[in-house]
Amino acid sequence: MKIALMCGPSLDEFQQQALTPILNDSTIEIVAALIDCRPKPSAKKRFMKNLKRGRGGYMLVMLAKSRFAKQKPSANTKEFLSAKGVACIETTQPYSEENAQKVSALQPEAMVMLGGFGIVKEPLLSLAPQGILSYHHGNMRKYRGQPVGFWELYNGEKEMGVTVQRLAAGIDKGTPIVEKTIPIKKGDRQNTLCDRALKESTDMMHKALHLIGQPDYQPGSIDQYGPIYTLPNLRQYIVLQIKLLFR
Repeated sequence: MKIALMCGPSLDEFQQQALTPILNDSTIEIVAALIDCRPKPSAKKRFMKNLKRGRGGYMLVMLAKSRFAKQKPSANTKEFLSAKGVACIETTQPYSEENAQKVSALQPEAMVMLGGFGIVKEPLLSLAPQGILSYHHGNMRKYRGQPVGFWELYNGEKEMGVTVQRLAAGIDKGTPIVEKTIPIKKGDRQNTLCDRALKESTDMMHKALHLIGQPDYQPGSIDQYGPIYTLPNLRQYIVLQIKLLFR
């Protein structure tokens, strides 16, 4: 199978691990990687945006926690993939017709998105016959959006879902290709649940690529999609900490 990648300028540890079995699979040819190099909004701009939406307090807590958190390893996408023999197309206009034509000329059967690009739209959305595959760490029937694991814990769920979906227009409204259930343990906090969900899903993209390559494969379906969740406000964050304290 011929695929193209869609990535941001850097690859975190999870993204590298998800790529490893794909890179090592001789039946999969990565024809190119389209790298979204648009500059990210500054921390101040992101804070002001969330402040206007009532989430400034939560953002301050996350900023404070990040200052003391251990930095997780990441790699420069172009350097990482070029070392593996993958051609890279860097762009600050990822949805331009020029980029679409470059990738289309390579005739990928599917595309794999591991970062960047925001809410995916045309012309990329329907460029490959098998569409764009992407992770969603949540069960789309109940939890669309973000952040990973927060709302499942907030609502007292006993498990959370992980999905590799074929993207469609809209937020997490695609077709499920591979799904997995992650048990929520009594002592879980958001960070431990998120870390376990990432660790246990690194091989799912590789499995999804092999599934869609089978001529008799029939993708799953979703009768009704769940609501879209967003970043919590400070009150919701505090309520979750209290709930977890008395679990």
